[in-house]
Amino acid sequence: MNLDMADANRLMAELRQTAAELQHELRALGDASKELTPVTVEDEKKAVKLTLAASGAVETLALDEDWRDKIGEETLGLAVSSCYQRAIEQRAAQWMEAYSENAEKDAADPDAAVPEPEPVELGDPSSAWGAEGREQLREMFDAANAEQEKFLAHHRRRAREERDGVNSAKTVTVTREGDTITSVTLDERWVRNTNDSVIEREIVSALNGVMAMAAHDRENKYEGFPAIAQLAEIGHNPRELMRRMGAIR
Repeated sequence: MNLDMADANRLMAELRQTAAELQHELRALGDASKELTPVTVEDEKKAVKLTLAASGAVETLALDEDWRDKIGEETLGLAVSSCYQRAIEQRAAQWMEAYSENAEKDAADPDAAVPEPEPVELGDPSSAWGAEGREQLREMFDAANAEQEKFLAHHRRRAREERDGVNSAKTVTVTREGDTITSVTLDERWVRNTNDSVIEREIVSALNGVMAMAAHDRENKYEGFPAIAQLAEIGHNPRELMRRMGAIR
């Protein structure tokens, strides 16, 4: 049976509502990101100062000229990792505050622009191509369902798995679990015989390198699970989903 005018109007209204909600979230997210500022923290003895850029990367690491006397060479890695974790927490709090404020402000603005949905050509769910599209979706869902248990187990394991990243000289080792840096380990002989500026530079490079690895993992979280990846892609595209169901062409 073909879609009638009432169905068409309902479909367009739902598309408009979905577009408005998405635009609302995107504006709040975008505005919050623009309002982030660098975050700087120090350890209790003011031996180590670490600054995260607004982007989340480590911008600078500054060692006090008396840091060796204040905290000792053997605890420098612990001080750095503690500062990094505190800086990440402060940046997350800053982002959430900015996002909440922008989301409330956007919701209170009745004049906020709502994008018009792109015009669609109505389809025929009872047609052969509509039935074929739905059958493909069912097959895709069955394949993704078969991968689900292994996918969940894989990501639980990856979230708990300790993974190390090292600098080129292998004098700085940064360990993470998922997106969380759990420790920074330094070659003590290297620390004793290296000037502060080189130590600072190598630690910053190692921290940023490990977090780049974490970002890569997030971008490729469906790697090795093609059916789930395909279903997730369609799930984030309402128009494609409706097209495959035969509602629109």
